[in-house]
Amino acid sequence: MTAEKTPTEREALTARVRADLESAGFMPVAPEGAGTEGGLRLSVFDNQVHVYWSVHERLSEAAFDAGRLSEDVVCHLDSTRAAMHFALGNILNAFGYRTKPHSLGYGHFVLPDQP
Repeated sequence: MTAEKTPTEREALTARVRADLESAGFMPVAPEGAGTEGGLRLSVFDNQVHVYWSVHERLSEAAFDAGRLSEDVVCHLDSTRAAMHFALGNILNAFGYRTKPHSLGYGHFVLPDQP
């Protein structure tokens, strides 16, 4: 079991992850629910930094409206998510962060016991 970080330590880790991903060319967008644009999102959940990719609401709504897995737009949504989450995981690991994938397959948790 890992030691819990204080709020200040969590904020520092989140800021470090954000800065490293920005230096790799990713610009975080507003927290979930605060906008319609897609892009990199960071949040803190259960003492861990959660990093994930959100598609623009245009693609998300089109896929929801289509509803069937065989529809091209649903394939576009799934392919985009898979590619971006794979890339984010590799980049986080390249920067030396210990991560674990989100159980639903969307994003990565940066574990709290970072050096």
